[in-house]
Amino acid sequence: MKYTKTAPREERETIISYDALTGKWHLYTNEPKHARKWLSRIKSLDRIEYNETTQKPVVIEGDLTDSNVIISKKRHLTSEQKEKLLLTNKKSR
Repeated sequence: MKYTKTAPREERETIISYDALTGKWHLYTNEPKHARKWLSRIKSLDRIEYNETTQKPVVIEGDLTDSNVIISKKRHLTSEQKEKLLLTNKKSR
């Protein structure tokens, strides 16, 4: 296992790119939150580094498998819409 320090906030990045020839999505991140989120979706890691103190992954790189990458517009809800969603969620539980 390779150990490293977590990158400073202003230097953290997540890059997801698509290769049209292979039809694969490639991911690189040194954002610990994203590394933990995406780790299970990468079958063969090209690179993984762990935090020296927490032993958690902080850097990962590899091809995504069985994943859809979707970027969507952030929803802006009115207070009435938020209230309606809360009621709907409470009823479904």
